[in-house]
Amino acid sequence: MDIIKNRRSRRNFSSKEVSIEDIKQIVEAGTFAPTGMNKQDNIIVAISDDSTMENLLKSIRKHLNNENYNGFYNCKSMILLLSPHDNRNRKFDCGCIMQNMMLKACELNVANVWINQFFDSYESEPIKNFLQSIDIDDNYEITCALALGYSDEIPKIKPNKFTTKFI
Repeated sequence: MDIIKNRRSRRNFSSKEVSIEDIKQIVEAGTFAPTGMNKQDNIIVAISDDSTMENLLKSIRKHLNNENYNGFYNCKSMILLLSPHDNRNRKFDCGCIMQNMMLKACELNVANVWINQFFDSYESEPIKNFLQSIDIDDNYEITCALALGYSDEIPKIKPNKFTTKFI
C-alpha cells in the first residue's frame, strides 16, 4: 500500500538514464494489466534511443504547433501505449496499463509522469510519420505515454480530495 500512497508524478528529470533492465520490468508490469474483453491488443513501445526521442519530440511539437513544447521534461526514456482505433475500451485499457507501469517504476525508484498530449493526435501527419518510422501499423494510435527518468524533486504529498461513500 505504501507504493500506491507515495507514487507521485515528477516533472523534472536529470540526465541519468534508466537501465534497460528497469525499463523491461516496467513494461512487463504493464503487460499484466486487465484489458476489456481480455483483448490485449495494445502495443507498448519503449524508447531510450536519443535520436528516436528527438524525432518523437519534434513530431509532437509539429502536431501541437508549438516549437517550445517541453512536456517530456527532458526525460531520457519514454514508453508509448498504442491502441487500435476501433478498440472502444482503449482509454480504460491504457489507464490500467499505465497504473501498473507507474507503480512498478515507483517500486524501482524510477521517476515518471503520464503524458497525455498524444491523445488527439491519431490524424496528425507528424505523428503518423513518426509511427511509420518505427514500423507501427496505421490502425494504431498513441493513446498515452509514460516519461521515465530520475529526479531530485521531492513532490509534496497533498491531501486526498476524493469523496467516498459506504452504504
